[in-house]
Amino acid sequence: MTLRIRVRAGRILWFSGLVVMVLIVIAPVFVMFKYAISDRASVVTGGMPIPLWPFHPTLEQFRGLAGTEQFLAAAVTSLQAALLSVTLSLAIGTPAAYALSRYRFPGVMVLATALISIRLFPDVVAVVPVVEIFTRLALVNRVLGVALAHSLLAAPYVIFIAMGVFDTIPIELEEQARILGAGPVRSFVRIVLPVALPGLAAAAIYVFLLSWDEFIFSYFLLAFGEQSTLPVILQKILSWTPQHNLLAAISVVLSVPVVAFTFLVQRYMQTGAMAGAVK
Repeated sequence: MTLRIRVRAGRILWFSGLVVMVLIVIAPVFVMFKYAISDRASVVTGGMPIPLWPFHPTLEQFRGLAGTEQFLAAAVTSLQAALLSVTLSLAIGTPAAYALSRYRFPGVMVLATALISIRLFPDVVAVVPVVEIFTRLALVNRVLGVALAHSLLAAPYVIFIAMGVFDTIPIELEEQARILGAGPVRSFVRIVLPVALPGLAAAAIYVFLLSWDEFIFSYFLLAFGEQSTLPVILQKILSWTPQHNLLAAISVVLSVPVVAFTFLVQRYMQTGAMAGAVK
């Protein structure tokens, strides 16, 4: 009887902890969404407590953002820079990580450590030389320049993540493929990459988040042009202290592409896992 009581108490405690953790995760999302659909009376209450739910829910803030040409242009620029950064970072980092993982030459660990240690320096240290070099290359005030700068920031992380992924893939798979006549490039593309998709998908999500939220390089590389990214636009909006409902609406808009990209890439994570099991 005592054992049953202990088991039941343990289950109740575990379930209670699970509920608390779910509430902790959901609470900020609820507050953000509540403010995003709040009318002015629900935000400016004149000293009265802010209601748990808006008096008159409205989509006025979203309609205002949709009608702002500058905000929409910044959203398109941010999306272009993020997708291009993912493409460039994976194109650079994946072969580099494979070479560092598979080919053991003198100083390989020193080189890998040096590549990863680049991220030990703050971004503000690198922004001035990067802008100077990109100015000479005519990459300032261009989406490509921002994407290249973001790739410089993300590539070390991609290399670090991909190296860990390639280290877990048995080299015997490639040896068997070569025995069957596949060359190094074909075995890498047809055998290794499908198995490594889950880790590479996780790296892609990280690069997208980094590029989507990055401010310093975006600000300096697009400072003198007509294009801008959403973090830069948000900094300009914060300069005149907007109401909470407008900031919450912007936060929701900023979150939607990240969530959509994560769900899109998650399919490849599942595909890679199944491919690894079949292999």
